[in-house]
This record gives sequence, C-alpha cells and structure tokens, in this order.
Amino acid sequence: MKTILFTFFSMFVAVGLMAQCSDLFISEYLEGSNNNKALEIYNPTQQAINLSGYAIGRFSNGSTNPSSDPVVLPDVMLQPYDVYVIVLDRRQEDGTGFDLPAWNGYNVFDILTDEITNDTIMDFCRDEPRLFVQYVDDNSDGAFEYSDTYNPDYDLQAKADTFACPDYNTNNGMSYNGNDAVFLITGNSIASDGSNIVDVVGVIGENPENTIGQPAWTDTFGKWVTRDITIVRRAGVQEGSGVVAAVLSDTLAYNEWDYYCNNDFTNLGSHECNCDPNFVGINEVVNEIPVNVQPNPASNWLLVNAPQYIQQIEVYDLAGKKVFQQNYDNFSTEIRLNVNDYQSGMYVVNVIFDDNQRTVKKFVVK
Repeated sequence: MKTILFTFFSMFVAVGLMAQCSDLFISEYLEGSNNNKALEIYNPTQQAINLSGYAIGRFSNGSTNPSSDPVVLPDVMLQPYDVYVIVLDRRQEDGTGFDLPAWNGYNVFDILTDEITNDTIMDFCRDEPRLFVQYVDDNSDGAFEYSDTYNPDYDLQAKADTFACPDYNTNNGMSYNGNDAVFLITGNSIASDGSNIVDVVGVIGENPENTIGQPAWTDTFGKWVTRDITIVRRAGVQEGSGVVAAVLSDTLAYNEWDYYCNNDFTNLGSHECNCDPNFVGINEVVNEIPVNVQPNPASNWLLVNAPQYIQQIEVYDLAGKKVFQQNYDNFSTEIRLNVNDYQSGMYVVNVIFDDNQRTVKKFVVK
C-alpha cells in the first residue's frame, strides 16, 4: 500500500544518525539510454543479510507518495562486503515501447549525426562519436536490432543478479528518470513515520529544475548527477543517507558520488568501501588542506575555516555516531556551526572538499 509521508516529514528532523557500516545502502545508480536502469546494493557489515527484508522504489516527479508498491528484494543472503545488482526487466525480445530490454551486448549501434549539418555528434564524456541503438527496420517503436558479435562493454543484462518490474502497469518502481527520488527501505512498505528509509538518491518531494526539458539533480557546476549517467558511492561513504526530503531543506549529497559516463556498466558487481577491512585502495587525500576550528574548546558555536571551498561538513562523537551533516553549495571557505545543544565532550569534524580531499580535526565542547 502506498504511504503518504507528510506526517513523517513534519515530525522527523534528526536525519542520518545511523551507525556507520551497520546497514545496506545503494552503492551504484545507473540511469542510461532506453531502459538501461540498475541499482547496486552493498552490504558494509560483518554479517550476511537477507535481502528479503528490504525493498526499493521511487518517488516520481517530486511526489511524496511512491509511484507504486515498493519492490521487495529476493530471498537471498548478501554476504559481507558484497553487492547485489537489480536491473530493470524488459527482456522480451520482440517487445515494443516500455518492453524494450536492457542492452545485452549484441545490440547494433550507429554513429549519431546532426540531422541538419550531418556532422558527427561527439560523446564528450568518452571523447568519441556518440552511438545510438538501432531498431528493426529503423522503427523506433519496434524492437532492438541484434548482431552475432558480442561486446561485453554494452552488456547490462549480464551484470544483473535479478531483474525487476517487467510490467510497467503492475509495478514501475525501477522505471526511474533523473527527477525521481530512488529509495531503499527495510520491510516491504514505507513506515508512517519514515523511520525505515535507509537510503535515497535524490530528494523526496522535490522536482529538480527543468534543464532543457530534462529535469535532474545537479552538482555545483550544473552537471547532471541523476540523468544519463552512472554514479558510484565513494569509498569513504559507510552508510545510507536516511531520509533526504525537500521539506527538511535537504539537498542531494552529490560529493558522495563519483561520476561515470552514460551507459557505463564496468563498475557494477563490486564495490570498494572503507568498511571492508581488506580494502586498501583508498584514494582520498586526507589532512593535506589546513583547517582551523575555533574557539576550541567551544560552547555555543564553532568556526570552521579553510583556504578552499568547503563542500560538506560532518561531526561525530567519540562513539562514532554522526551528530551533524550538511552540504554547502555557496562556495564558502568559512562555516559557522551551532554546537549549543551538544553534550560536553570531544568531537571529530570531517571537512570535505572536492577531488576526494578531506581534513579531520578534533574539538571539545565545554
């Protein structure tokens, strides 16, 4: 049953207080051409987790109501530090319209050209000509055309651990576009207080500004984050976002993600995360940017100052519990934090910059 979240939005304001490395989260989001849609779910814990206790879905076009019933995940044990890939199901070979399948590596492509000048249109992400998929008899309302030559770079179906939502009219939870907030929850429906929302890509209740007729959430530079793109959670992210809602003035934490080209399937099937004790591939630059925090000890407020633009600030207590998180889009090098309600003791502030750079400082609240 669909659940309206207005009650939750008006009451729940403590967002993102889940313990790190303690629950599943979305580690990769793919919004590609045609029906190329995929989500990767990561287990950052030390125990296997049964996926049947979780569900996924979307809030469409700024709605606070799910577009359909959440898609309950299969009865599969996801092992520690492993992933599970869900791909939109449109596999009927002779399907049309919404039934066009995800690419399978045998798709036929041609180079896209300008209709007026006949010039080749470039894919600037890959620095090569842009390709478009061929249809039988060039009928865009028909089925894909396939060849006998296999190209693994264009095989999304092979990346799937399961397929979901074969009938759009029955359940369209995986048929998301760039302006749909995609969610992961525990259970099979959203609780009335929203307490079982584990992770969100996008902002619930927000329909992002329309850009050339194709709305999507963007980063500081106006680059699409949720449309025609593959995004992968950075290794330093150890938990889901919890609720991200427009009514709470939340924004998409775009700096938690690395961006890849449209229809890039190469990272699906594995994920690098600091939660994994065997992970040694961390490429974050830590503590190279000088940061001042004052006064220290603090009582009412803390001033965080850096020579570069600050993108995000997180504050943790010594038990590792996140007590504050905020993204900043105003190109500020100086942030004033209200610590008046903090309990006395020592805290850690994680100041995050661009290009995987961050600086960690300790401070005391009197």
